[in-house]
Amino acid sequence: MKNTANVSAKVGRNDPCPCNSGKKFKACCGNKSTPATQLTVVETLKMAWQAVGQRDVLATTHWFQQTLKLEPTNAEALAGLGQALCWQHRIQEGLSYLKQAAKQLKNNAQIKREVRLILELAEQLHHWGDLVTAIELTELAVTLEPVNPVALNNHALYLVRVNRFSEALSYAQRVCQLRPNEPACNNMLAIIEAHLGDLSTAKRRFEAVIKANLNPQQTARAWQELVGVLDKTGEYEASFQACLQAKQRYKELPEIKALDKQQIFTAIKNNQAGYDQALLSRWSVTDFADDLPTPHFLMGFLRSGTTLTEQVLAAHPEVETSDENDLIHGLILQLQKFTKCRIDNLVDGVRLLGIDQARQLRQYYWQRVREEYGQTAIQSRFIDKVALNSIDIGLIACLFPEAKILFALRDPRDVCLSCFQQAFAPSAVTANLTDWQGVAEQYAAVMKLWLTIKPMMQPKFIELRYEDTVNHFENSFRQVFELLNLEWTDEINAFHEKAQGRFIATPSFVDVTQPIYTRSLARWQHYQAFYEPVMPILKPYIAVFGYQE
Repeated sequence: MKNTANVSAKVGRNDPCPCNSGKKFKACCGNKSTPATQLTVVETLKMAWQAVGQRDVLATTHWFQQTLKLEPTNAEALAGLGQALCWQHRIQEGLSYLKQAAKQLKNNAQIKREVRLILELAEQLHHWGDLVTAIELTELAVTLEPVNPVALNNHALYLVRVNRFSEALSYAQRVCQLRPNEPACNNMLAIIEAHLGDLSTAKRRFEAVIKANLNPQQTARAWQELVGVLDKTGEYEASFQACLQAKQRYKELPEIKALDKQQIFTAIKNNQAGYDQALLSRWSVTDFADDLPTPHFLMGFLRSGTTLTEQVLAAHPEVETSDENDLIHGLILQLQKFTKCRIDNLVDGVRLLGIDQARQLRQYYWQRVREEYGQTAIQSRFIDKVALNSIDIGLIACLFPEAKILFALRDPRDVCLSCFQQAFAPSAVTANLTDWQGVAEQYAAVMKLWLTIKPMMQPKFIELRYEDTVNHFENSFRQVFELLNLEWTDEINAFHEKAQGRFIATPSFVDVTQPIYTRSLARWQHYQAFYEPVMPILKPYIAVFGYQE
């Protein structure tokens, strides 16, 4: 089983065929009418993997399908087809094949003992959010090879991702016994120890990884995880200094250095200047004249309570929620195809759109929702939760004037502190979060955009303060469900029970499986001494959102 993560570009019909036959693709593998019976399973699999190598997702899909016509239970083809479909955003369909592959590997386990394939498939299932099947596979791999460090480590990792820390502990310990000097394994064990309350042991382990400094990325991670341990032990100055150490090391990583830190500021500036009352009122719901569902968006800023809100909403039986996703990003790519606009100046593209193209974009959005989340998402109140969709609020408001917007707010000082204390996956929208000043500047830019657009846009919205959801849970969320035209149900109060065992992609995945707590309120006060350089940036938003200085 091979990783098809980079399968995206097509081979041209007149290009050489990826099977190295010497013919053009259209005359060889591109001829989809070639009967599968003329080829063997070995040959069709070879064609599939050659298409993978050529990054041709359509040919990859075709040849794995041809393999399955010859041998419907071929685990390699089931897994390969599942991956190819997922990378085409056909996630529900792709996951069904990945699960079939898992079933076949489990059935064949005692005969073939394909541990490498089992682990690779588990990794794919983890990536696409099926932690239940991924855990079953890694448990099988550990049974087949009890001293396989990859199997032990991945089993511990997946258990942690669904908050089963106590179960993960023994597996992480066994990995460290096998690889005592491996920094990644020690970081994993220390994370588990810290979560289970053994802070002193976790602290020593992180410090040992830092001292050995065997891997730059793992050293940075050890510093970053040490931040939380020191915060819990009340060593706030040391915690902030550890955070500075972590960020300095993250900045030096090639994947961080390659990011354009100005791109997001340029995009926000252009959005703020370009979306005026006329553009935001250009189309009404009646102009679109379609019968598409009403979209609902949950956004704000990172670490503002969007994950908590999403889990509460997901507890309602008539609501279907997304975790972080790329639905709006996919819409943006379609907009660029139509208009050739730049990624940092989408408003020019919106101005160039005709009504028919706008209708196509709306249809494309719901097509993607159906492919990724299934038909139930279309029939339910679907909540598209991406915190920084707020950057594209103008585009959303223009294309979906009937939308309902849930905008998460939290004390700007707590937002910035929490962002700075987290390690985010490198991207254009997180590039500035490795710098204390950069966090504050990006927060201010996003909030200024929201304050500019919200009085002009057509979608109805509610601003939901994190502090209110914690202190006045039911009253706050009753207002949210009223906006969604839904009745209050008893399941909502037990949201954390439903969240247990779910795969949640954000750093809040541990916190939202617990009942509501207040320990995250006003955390910034412990770090007050470090706010002097950023307070001039944050002060206007502390005031406008009603927080006390």
